[in-house]
Amino acid sequence: MALKGLKNLHYAPITSESESETVYGEVKPLGPAMALNIQPSINRANLRADDKVLFSDHVKGPSTVTLNTAYLDKAVEADILGKKTHENGLISDNVDDNPPYIAIGGQAESARGGYEFFWLYRVKLAPAEQNMNTKQETPEYSSPNLEGEAIARIHDGEEKVKVWDGDSDIDASVFENWFNEVIDKDYVAEA
Repeated sequence: MALKGLKNLHYAPITSESESETVYGEVKPLGPAMALNIQPSINRANLRADDKVLFSDHVKGPSTVTLNTAYLDKAVEADILGKKTHENGLISDNVDDNPPYIAIGGQAESARGGYEFFWLYRVKLAPAEQNMNTKQETPEYSSPNLEGEAIARIHDGEEKVKVWDGDSDIDASVFENWFNEVIDKDYVAEA
């Protein structure tokens, strides 16, 4: 599906996960959206015999996620990258930083009208490469790309959910709640 634009990026930390459930914390705004790239990894193999391919199979691996925002508030940076904010207000990178697994959601305008809404269920991001350059005659912005991996949830293997707001079989309450909770395949509209 052709998409244009990206907005309303949100995240929710995974507070606990097990073989039976994944529990998400509070959904919070991530930062002004610039780009989100999700690159699936597919590993393929062919069994050849009698001078031809008899069987073909594939296994899906982690998806590479690249996230770019105009900026991250200090609390968000600390939250999604496992950094510490000190009593004096400074935030530091430390060898012991441990980014948590988070869900990332947002919306993108569809070329056919309306919006596509999505949640990536289990993402771990790493600190971004940062580039700084001296000012030139033509202004140029440098914004860091956060990179990480999206992997399936432990309890059900789900990786991502999406929905187009033009689908006629969708209860409209799902869009009203999209950024209030991590919407799941089991979502049921409240009566």
